[in-house]
Amino acid sequence: MILTVVGCAGSVPGPDAVCSCYLLEHDGFRLLLDAGTGAAGPLQRFADPRALDAAVISHGHRDHCADLVPLAYIRHHRGPSPRLPVIAPAEEAAPPGHEYAFDWRTPPPAPFALGPFTVETAPVRHSVPALGVRVTVGGRTLAYSGDTGECPEVLELARDADIFLCEAAASVQTPGAAETHLTPAQAGDLAKRADAEHLVLTHLRPWADTAAALNEARQSYDGPITLAAPGLRVIA
Repeated sequence: MILTVVGCAGSVPGPDAVCSCYLLEHDGFRLLLDAGTGAAGPLQRFADPRALDAAVISHGHRDHCADLVPLAYIRHHRGPSPRLPVIAPAEEAAPPGHEYAFDWRTPPPAPFALGPFTVETAPVRHSVPALGVRVTVGGRTLAYSGDTGECPEVLELARDADIFLCEAAASVQTPGAAETHLTPAQAGDLAKRADAEHLVLTHLRPWADTAAALNEARQSYDGPITLAAPGLRVIA
């Protein structure tokens, strides 16, 4: 399984990164995790949007789903392309006027198959209904926190994960952030308690002090830590 970071900026795009978007590939199957603001452009460096096989959207905030609209446009106007299976929280719906482009689905309660991947989702703690995601293939696992405050569900999703892709947007003081986002120290503590093999910190706001965030996470977790950056590729 190959993880490619397409975008990793929290809340808004920064000068060097668009918002949350991650590409998982295995045996030619391409699974997109989120499609945040600005992601459709740099995604094309790594995959033809028409070649995407499925997507999981963690929640309905624009920095995680806004670029479904340009993806639909590309797939339609450069098509023909089949409707893209999209797994999203039950409370979310396909972008109005773009239902033709998406096979919109609610995640089932049990793990399910998307191509070669086994996918498990769980509701996590955020200001709107949101999902954390666990993806397994060939005995290797990636866990993605989505946006969340501390909760038992994200800890269980990360349990024994080979890659724990974890947000740390609360690295910058924002009113209410502690309830709905993780600090780098919390991300590190979750990785430690989950016995995750490799922590990838992501979703830092563009003005965050990245060196301080890494140092903070290392106080809690002594395993390998990587700061997400556009174009980063990690093999699980």
